[in-house]
Amino acid sequence: MRSPFWLATLFAATCFLAACGGGGGGTPVSDAPNPASSVSTTCDSRILWAANPATSGTAIPDNNTSGISVTWDNQNCSLTSVSSATLEICLNHQRPADLVWKITPPSGSPLTVTAPTDWNATGTACDSGQGKLQRIDLLPTVQSSVKTLGLWTLNVSDQNAGDVGTLIQWRVVVQGLN
Repeated sequence: MRSPFWLATLFAATCFLAACGGGGGGTPVSDAPNPASSVSTTCDSRILWAANPATSGTAIPDNNTSGISVTWDNQNCSLTSVSSATLEICLNHQRPADLVWKITPPSGSPLTVTAPTDWNATGTACDSGQGKLQRIDLLPTVQSSVKTLGLWTLNVSDQNAGDVGTLIQWRVVVQGLN
């Protein structure tokens, strides 16, 4: 049989743990994420073909403000904050400066992305061997608090007549804390 002193000590320890949030129950003190328990994570769409399964991409309609839209449905990677975001685009177009780029993150508004005016001169060769690849920094266009889980949409439209082109591949890489 346990002594009354031992039972009182056990009762006091149990009450202390419950008051401090220990013991597996109770209400959290704060809903804010704990930075010490957050882990650096990369959400990577991998390389997305603009027209699955065709490896030749999708033609961008000439002089058409609607353009084309392609999506990435990110159902596996959720971040609480974003530290970097990059859009990689493989494009075959004679005048990339004619194009308007917009990316829409999940639960967000379309954001205009500024692409390099010298795309074909500064881009590197695409994996497919077609077109030129550019990496475009999305921060601060995509805010550090953007929701990453859900549907991402890239829209490309050609604003001037005369040159046609093809969106071959695209990829979104977002890093931050989960």
